[in-house]
Amino acid sequence: MAKSIRPNPTILIIFVSMGDLTWRKLAPALYNLHLDQALPERFAVIGLDIKSASQDDFCNRLRDGINQFSRRGESNDKDWDELTSNFSLLSGDFADPATYAALAASLKSYDKQWGEKANYVFYLATPPIVMETIVTGLGKAGLARDPIHSRIVVEKPFGHDLDSAMELNRMLTRIFVEKQIYRIDHYLGKETVQNIL
Repeated sequence: MAKSIRPNPTILIIFVSMGDLTWRKLAPALYNLHLDQALPERFAVIGLDIKSASQDDFCNRLRDGINQFSRRGESNDKDWDELTSNFSLLSGDFADPATYAALAASLKSYDKQWGEKANYVFYLATPPIVMETIVTGLGKAGLARDPIHSRIVVEKPFGHDLDSAMELNRMLTRIFVEKQIYRIDHYLGKETVQNIL
């Protein structure tokens, strides 16, 4: 059987990376993709959260989620160390432009280190109330400009009724073009996230 082609270099930026969705769903999914050798050879995760935590606390929380919720069972040290070799956490206020400046600097650092432009996947594992703040911050920092390399994943719930969902959609499309936007339900959309990586 031919080995599948691995995706281009990718940086997954998880907003509210210390939250429940990241802990229960995203961390186990990333670990399983790593075990399946389905992640890009050059792959990084930048967690963004308003909570301050050390690098070790961030990684320990993710590992705890894997150990509890991965379909593969508990993580082993070798695979865990390989997966998290390019994991980092940025703490900051989502309304502060300095947070997005720090994120942009970190993304540029990876591009320089890897010698090529990576795909950026901004994953909003957030409540709807902060989505506009984050999307606006990404737009002002110039991180949404590249329709080839920048994507955004918006996790459900998408608004709280039809009117709020339509307004959220209008806000998203003012900053990102439609082909950059992925709207998912974390139960129905697992395969979608795997495919966009």
